[in-house]
Amino acid sequence: MPRGGGVTDLWDRLDEAIGQLSDITDIRAAAIVRRDGLVIAHNLPDGVDPKLVAAMTAAIVGTSEMATLQLAQGPFARAVIEAQDGKMISMGAGEEALLVALVYKDANLGLVLMGMDRVARRVDEILRPGVRSTTGTETW
Repeated sequence: MPRGGGVTDLWDRLDEAIGQLSDITDIRAAAIVRRDGLVIAHNLPDGVDPKLVAAMTAAIVGTSEMATLQLAQGPFARAVIEAQDGKMISMGAGEEALLVALVYKDANLGLVLMGMDRVARRVDEILRPGVRSTTGTETW
């Protein structure tokens, strides 16, 4: 049965966007967060605090955006934090949201970044009122 464009549909579409990232085998987990550090949606594993991930992502992206502007490096694209056991990749997803993915150490970054860019555009479409998908439909 078709549903209207209500709040439930919004959450379903955001969960679907997170699911699209989960389909990329090199991504362990992901979250969509607000730029002020609040959680929108996530599929983070047990033991990982989504509120902490959201706050850290907002701080990392906010500081990185400020640094790229102050250092005349052009617009911020993404932050990649490499650690012993994997990577954390954060990027903007429109004016309201950020996207963060926890990625395996030996991940194919090209594939991961392509998927994240696609999902970031989709999140922006979902959250901006009056914006429809570039394909003309509301689904993937």
